[in-house]
Amino acid sequence: MPSYSDNDSTNNYMEKVLRKRLPLNDYLYYIRRFVEMGDVLEIEKDVAIEFAWELYDDPILRYLSKLMSDPIIQAAVLSSKLAGQVFYETVGRFVAECLHTEEFINQRFFTERKEAGKTTEWSMGKRQDNWQTLLAAIDEKHRDDGFDINFMKKRFQYDGWKNPENWETLQREWMAAIDNRVRKEVAKKIKAKEAGAGGGFNRIFERLSHQMRSQGITEAEALQAWNMMAGQWIESEFEKRLHIVQIQNKYPQIGEVARKMGRLPDEDGKDRLPVQTGFRHKLDHSSGSDIEGVTIGRDLNALMPTELAQYTDSDLESLFLRKWVTSRLQVFRYKSEITQPSRRLRTESAARRGPMIVCVDSSASMYGVPQKIEASLLSKLEQTAEQLKRDCFLIDFSVGIRPIELRSRRKRKALERMGIRPEDNENFEKGYFPFLNGGTDAQKMLNMVFALLDNGGDRYMNADVLWITDFLIPRTTEDLMRRFKEYQKTGTRFYGFKIGEGHSNWNLYFDKIFEIHYRPPRMY
Repeated sequence: MPSYSDNDSTNNYMEKVLRKRLPLNDYLYYIRRFVEMGDVLEIEKDVAIEFAWELYDDPILRYLSKLMSDPIIQAAVLSSKLAGQVFYETVGRFVAECLHTEEFINQRFFTERKEAGKTTEWSMGKRQDNWQTLLAAIDEKHRDDGFDINFMKKRFQYDGWKNPENWETLQREWMAAIDNRVRKEVAKKIKAKEAGAGGGFNRIFERLSHQMRSQGITEAEALQAWNMMAGQWIESEFEKRLHIVQIQNKYPQIGEVARKMGRLPDEDGKDRLPVQTGFRHKLDHSSGSDIEGVTIGRDLNALMPTELAQYTDSDLESLFLRKWVTSRLQVFRYKSEITQPSRRLRTESAARRGPMIVCVDSSASMYGVPQKIEASLLSKLEQTAEQLKRDCFLIDFSVGIRPIELRSRRKRKALERMGIRPEDNENFEKGYFPFLNGGTDAQKMLNMVFALLDNGGDRYMNADVLWITDFLIPRTTEDLMRRFKEYQKTGTRFYGFKIGEGHSNWNLYFDKIFEIHYRPPRMY
């Protein structure tokens, strides 16, 4: 048990109080593990063993375990990336709210905790004169919090108040009663929220699903639009972000350049000879039936009638969903599925995947429609980098430059959507860019790109560099222009995404420049 003294500052004291609580990142880790791998939180296995020291009976952990064990939530989250992202952020937001509530309640009990910490330092005279009054006062405050006054009276009577161990016991019981009060307050908040399971997850996901059905939106589009929002469901905000995402349907070059930037092997890499494993189907066509027997799985097309009956029974539907999530449904086994392994050798280009370096023109000439196209493309690239787990470095350039590590920014934005605001001085809110007056200076931007390639070590080998601009950029020094070719020889690729019409003299220095010609809106 932590010890307290008069020399403790408020911050030190609260640190001791909260030392046995789990930090927010641990809760987010358990939620993320459930979303990504389907691991259901088991407190005894996942938490109690690791934190065997005086583990706090945590209502938040119990709530998370209950949520993750719900077969309906499992079926939704594990079958949809969109549902997983919404679950992670809405439940994470609620957990953060619970921790803020707990911190506020602990602050309310700060003085009482400190008073409890001092009782072991009382003089013998003060103990003799005040122990009965103290027990009565604690009982009045914490009778419903587990404080047993009769137990303590038996310890203190007949000169038991002289025994230092009894005062240490009183201190522990008093602190435990305060902990119980805090826990009950947090549990009350959770209980009030349980009607909207998952911290509002069901409500938000149902509205998203309705939008997808009514407007014919794909899950990938909905996920991109969600990631551009502020983390709370506002229909008008969603439609605004969706409009930016759907620019990709009008300009398929956006998807094409994202696929180029998301390359897997390098086609110019060295060849190797891996063994490719596959399966060759073996089916006895003389058999009158393809059914071989019964097995377990999750193929809904091969369901046995008894399992189908469970699905149609409202009382057994949750059992059916649990079995489907865990692949424990009884299904028919067909001979056509009996396969035998086959092998053959094939050549494959072998080279490591490099990072993405994206240079975004934020000069005045890109304001308006180009700005929206840039935002749509950047959203697609963020999603690509996240899926491929590739570093993505963003350089915003005009008359100056602002470098940003994009995957880190994406994680920070996800935390902000959960109400957790880290320090952020990037001024790149919600996927838009701060546009500056003046022309475009390529020299500073190129110096930054080449500095990354030169000094980044292995991290920036085989990089894919993309310029998003109208390419109305004056050529820079001959030395910088010559270095384009030098980096291309070492595996770096340069792509351009030209927005707007006009002649460009940069074509010779890029592997490919994609072009978009848009019609400026008429002004009346």
